[in-house]
Amino acid sequence: MQWQPISSVIPRLSAPPYLLPEAGRDEVRRLVEGQGFEVRCVDASRFQSERDASLAVGRELDFPGYFRGGWDGFFDLLSAEFQEKPRRLIVGLLNSDVLAGRDLRLFVNTSWHLQNATETIESEGGGEWQLEFFYWGSWCPERE
Repeated sequence: MQWQPISSVIPRLSAPPYLLPEAGRDEVRRLVEGQGFEVRCVDASRFQSERDASLAVGRELDFPGYFRGGWDGFFDLLSAEFQEKPRRLIVGLLNSDVLAGRDLRLFVNTSWHLQNATETIESEGGGEWQLEFFYWGSWCPERE
């Protein structure tokens, strides 16, 4: 297992955060799973706080049951969990557009912390771990 830029798997990606159209989710999932990534999803529209966001993403990362949310605890567990189980994982935040429309500050803060998580795993993983976050939603409504 070797770290590879996610843009080499999906060339049309912009810089992070990766805002992807909901309509193409199945195709993207097939592409990344074909490259050895596991994909897990969480409904971002349910986030009411940063604690909710960190707890929901932590569950998808298989954090222990005693994790009660919060970014400090999230980062304390992040490296430990990935060191025990090196893997290539993408967490998809479904309905991210709903969260961004309802609470832009929460969306921005959450995506900032999750980008830091990606960078932490990249720098500490020695090429054996990879963690990415995709933000699926209806980002640009079609114009008639």
